[in-house]
Amino acid sequence: MKEVQKAYNLCVTGKANEAKQILDNLLARDSTFAPAHYEMARLKHHMMLGKASNDFDKILAESENAVHYDPENVVFAYYNALASFFKTFINMQMEQGDVKAGIEKTCGKFEHVLSLKPDYYEAMMYLVEFYGLLPPEMGGDSTRAATYSQKLSEMSIYYGSKARATLAPENFDAVQFWENLLKDDPVNAELLTEAGRAYLYREDPENAEKYFEQAVQINPAKNILTLDLARFHIYKVMANRELAGTELPIAKTYLKKFLNSKPMPIAPLRAYATGLMALTERFEGNETAVIKLQNDAKAIDPYYSTASGIPTLLLFDPPDQISHQYFSFFKPF
Repeated sequence: MKEVQKAYNLCVTGKANEAKQILDNLLARDSTFAPAHYEMARLKHHMMLGKASNDFDKILAESENAVHYDPENVVFAYYNALASFFKTFINMQMEQGDVKAGIEKTCGKFEHVLSLKPDYYEAMMYLVEFYGLLPPEMGGDSTRAATYSQKLSEMSIYYGSKARATLAPENFDAVQFWENLLKDDPVNAELLTEAGRAYLYREDPENAEKYFEQAVQINPAKNILTLDLARFHIYKVMANRELAGTELPIAKTYLKKFLNSKPMPIAPLRAYATGLMALTERFEGNETAVIKLQNDAKAIDPYYSTASGIPTLLLFDPPDQISHQYFSFFKPF
């Protein structure tokens, strides 16, 4: 396990190639070593984002091996369930493959996670999301979604509320919903985060920033929310290039703030933020600055993600730690 931890440490410091060599050597010696398969799956996932590739089969195969050789390990099972949906989500985006079968398989994997850890709230949230937001022809099932939402409500105020918000009708006032919950628990970083996101969807970044800053003060690890603020302003420019003059300087301010935050972000996230900085320069036509920033990002991590979404922190949790990372596949923030 020490070598797996070493590979992980190399990955989060921007040395993915060296990490892969360690894991290759480990698996050459023992192809049944589940932790090495798990870490290899996550490493390949990270490297794939940097290559802008959709070849997810090898990642999923490594994850399946981890679960095969250690079927009772909930850490491996959770990532495997998510990896299964990543593959299905790619098929959804490309309009290929049997999406409904993929959703059924994915939900079965999350149900297996819950058999190992019945209070795994994040796994239950994915079942709420998949069953509740997808149409029946793609595997959606409103009855099952409601059942899991009720279970979460009985187990966790935060996740029960999040489930209800996920299944709420279109006229649902998310800002009021989360602010009402904050009246009873004003220093809950998760509730503050949700209120901030609700304001982003309302196109009110000033109030979003107010709640995000409170969340970060309580939990400094939430400084990643600064990237959501930057992305909000970048997305506005993507939708309307005429807004570049006003929106891009704000985005750059948030990106610089993230890059200078304490504790210092891990290399894959620093490189990702630097890549976003390059994108802002590209919108402004500053190609010399674009090239410099892209080279800077590659120097931090040659496999930094070029996707618009923030790389999931599930890829960077310690390899022996149960992950509590949850993100929606159907929302940008």
